[in-house]
Amino acid sequence: MASPLSARVSPRVALISIVGFWLFYYAIATARALAMTFENRWEMAGWRLLVGVIGIAVTYGLYLILRCARSWSLTKAILLALVICAPAALIYSSANWYVFYKLRTTPHETVVIRHPTEAKTVRIEDKTMTISVGTDGDLVDEKVVDPLGMIADTTMNGYFFLVAWCAFYFALAYAAAVREVERAAAGYQAAARAAELRALRYQVNPHFLFNTLNSLSSLVLQNRSEKAEAMIQNLAAFFRTSLTVDATTDVTLAEEIALQRQYLEIEAVRFRDRLIVAIDIPPSLEDACVPGLILQPLVENAIKYGVSRTTRPVTISVSATEDARGLVLSVRDDADPGIGAELLGMPGTGVGLANVRERLAARHGDAASCHHGPLSSGGYSVVLTMPLVRNGC
Repeated sequence: MASPLSARVSPRVALISIVGFWLFYYAIATARALAMTFENRWEMAGWRLLVGVIGIAVTYGLYLILRCARSWSLTKAILLALVICAPAALIYSSANWYVFYKLRTTPHETVVIRHPTEAKTVRIEDKTMTISVGTDGDLVDEKVVDPLGMIADTTMNGYFFLVAWCAFYFALAYAAAVREVERAAAGYQAAARAAELRALRYQVNPHFLFNTLNSLSSLVLQNRSEKAEAMIQNLAAFFRTSLTVDATTDVTLAEEIALQRQYLEIEAVRFRDRLIVAIDIPPSLEDACVPGLILQPLVENAIKYGVSRTTRPVTISVSATEDARGLVLSVRDDADPGIGAELLGMPGTGVGLANVRERLAARHGDAASCHHGPLSSGGYSVVLTMPLVRNGC
């Protein structure tokens, strides 16, 4: 399993986080100096800014080291950060002492020690000195400040500050890793969805081919060679058209209806006087997008269980309307009463309807539906609803 820190934090993001941390430190330290009315506080703010720039450089060095440990486990990376923050804090603390107690000091400065009644003058070499004055104005104590002690104290503060930035860096790396995992998961999900759509789409074609071959067999047995040849040509045209469409993309409703017309022309050879087709598609809905061959199983069922089971003409109606739910497609037949009710218990119809429901769910989720059932006047009806999408196929 990949390390949670394996994602790359760009130098730009790292630098922004580093500068932000040190600007926060600078603002807090400067505000404290102003609030406590330290002497030379504006001059100190300038020197503090220089120390902040040094701190940014030291922290960026930490980033370069931690970046090399991207493949490490989180535990090892944390231990590395705890270790390297110590010398980094020491470097920062030493630079801080040098700036404030060496660069800022004027050599041979004269310090005047004032008393209510008199003044004494002491000449010192630097400002790392504490001077105590007695009540009579005499110099009673002078103590040179220990640089090592000051550096050690600042090192401790700097250490925890740098550790805090390392923790923030780990959070950035972990967040980047989570985003990468989410993007990969989304890619896998899209690929799985596309595979599912292809599987459902191509499940239709063998079913249709089986029925058509049965029809061709009947024509051959009846020595109706011309009709058989016409059916073969229509079949070739149908498959040529349907297989050129990507299974994961939609087609316009006009294209879908054109495919169904080709299919119905094939079946019309078999059911010469018993098949009547009524298609009602408003011109305003011809550019609506639908899953390719979504109507095919429904028209097949209407032929197989409606037309083929009666001796009188049966009308298959295909219509499209628009309502508050979106696009509404319906396929129905007016076969004899009772036939529609019989279909509810037939396993054959379940394959096609299940295919349609699964494809709609894969494409539109809960926004699409498939309702079907027998009609009181006879026959069977299937109604599909889906979002009305235009210019997206």
